[in-house]
Amino acid sequence: MLLLDHPRGNRITPARGDRGVDIRVPTPDGYDIYQVKRYNRPLTSAQVRDVEKSWKTFVSQTLPYLPVRSWTLAMPWDPTNTRLEWLQRLTAGTGLDIHWMGRASLDGMAARRPSLVDYYFGDGGQQVKRLMADVLRGGRDLPDGEAGQDLLEAVVDRYAALTAALNDVDPFYDYEFAIRVGRVAELSWEDTVREGTGAAFVHYRQLTDDRYLVMRLLALSAESQWLRPITAEVTLEAAAGSREQQALEEFIAYGVPFEGISGTVTRLSGPAGPSPAADAGQLAFIVVAEPDPERPDLEVRLLGRDGTVLHTLDLVEVRASRGLEGPGFWLSGTDPSGIAQFQFLLNGADRREVFRLDVSSPSGKTPAEVLPAMRLLADLAPDTALVLAVREGRAFSPVWQPEPDAVQAWAAQQVLLLEALKEIQKHSLRRVVVPPLETSPAQGLAELLLLGRLLRGETVEVTWTEVETRIGDGAALPAQEFSFVDVGLLQARLGDRVIDLGMKRQVFYRAARVADPAEAASAQVGDTVRLIPGTSNQAFITAISAAPEAPTAIADSE
Repeated sequence: MLLLDHPRGNRITPARGDRGVDIRVPTPDGYDIYQVKRYNRPLTSAQVRDVEKSWKTFVSQTLPYLPVRSWTLAMPWDPTNTRLEWLQRLTAGTGLDIHWMGRASLDGMAARRPSLVDYYFGDGGQQVKRLMADVLRGGRDLPDGEAGQDLLEAVVDRYAALTAALNDVDPFYDYEFAIRVGRVAELSWEDTVREGTGAAFVHYRQLTDDRYLVMRLLALSAESQWLRPITAEVTLEAAAGSREQQALEEFIAYGVPFEGISGTVTRLSGPAGPSPAADAGQLAFIVVAEPDPERPDLEVRLLGRDGTVLHTLDLVEVRASRGLEGPGFWLSGTDPSGIAQFQFLLNGADRREVFRLDVSSPSGKTPAEVLPAMRLLADLAPDTALVLAVREGRAFSPVWQPEPDAVQAWAAQQVLLLEALKEIQKHSLRRVVVPPLETSPAQGLAELLLLGRLLRGETVEVTWTEVETRIGDGAALPAQEFSFVDVGLLQARLGDRVIDLGMKRQVFYRAARVADPAEAASAQVGDTVRLIPGTSNQAFITAISAAPEAPTAIADSE
């Protein structure tokens, strides 16, 4: 009753040492502490000593370290004046608000929560099961012959009534139901994980070929899942030496998530209604990234040979899990852009520590958000080291030495492209994202790299074999070798998008001649002629302002 009246309150597990605290409830002014005893008669001397021991433990082990506002002794017995005076003497000098919650107070709390009393001492538990089964049947007893709006209202009314009834009789969970279009088998993991965030239990059931039901249970208190646990028993199957066996061993030792392993649900307890699957299926264990008020912000650091920090990446979307056996735990997270996923298997029973790095494509992301992670990946080398640490604080994981692999070489190439794209973004009001690298032609990527250099103010020297140019007004084709400048718009091509950068591209050809002298003799203004290198095949490319027109020796670019 205390935990349901104070949903943010927590029960302290005695097996771990309760430090004289059974329940603690956070408030803006500090914690309210409850010491709960089951005594329902006048206290014996042994019971008095038990209360005094709990108080002394609280004063020595909790009060110095926790901002406490009040301390309450709760038991189903109303105190006498003598016992109240004893409690006042026992707790004197702490400055805390001291209370005795007796039988009358507890009876009043019980009167406000008849569903709780009925659940434990009456038919409440069975009533929850009956109502749940009715919901999961999909409301098959809807009236026949109704159509259109009448049928819709009947469905809505039925589920609203069932939800209200369940919420009235279940003291631990709130229920949400929804009927949706689609098939459960076609839902993605991302959809189901997002659906489950904040819920204690989510159940999907196919009702018809194109309709399915979603049921969500929301805990009414932080301790609902202790008061009425939701558990499942499963049998998992894996061949000796298989990938599945390794995955299950890591799940048992560290809590590493797995999916796609054959098995059968043999028993469910907690939410009445869902029944175990009759046949084997594919099972998965997933960990949802949710805020943990006890976990500090984390980062991944790349250290140089001398221990200096070369790069740091904030670790976001952090997920953590513990092994079923032993002290091992698993922690995973990504950099803010989501392209580098880090997994840490720590504190294994056999001192085995594992680090894993998975990299995804940066396509569709902005260069600025991807560059920090890509620069770290590009600098991975055998003489560097990766470590997990508290953000701007101390490291707490082993140091991992990267092994040479294709990731470092791939990332180094991507850094050049990302820096070019970042430079392009500086000159455009249109959003620049990384193109789909898997399908982009090499020539197109090379053009982007060249464009980045030009926008940084470089003059790029290239060689050429031939070029076509149009004869402009007032231009003449020399009979001998000549130099000329070609000027055109400076544009970035990203897939099927063309981005105008508000500048011009100037190419200076040091030595050129007309490929066909006969063509030169008859060429007119506006004609296109083909030029080839003369005594030099050098050309110099620069980016220039678009404001003034650049001089042209013989031609304007088309």
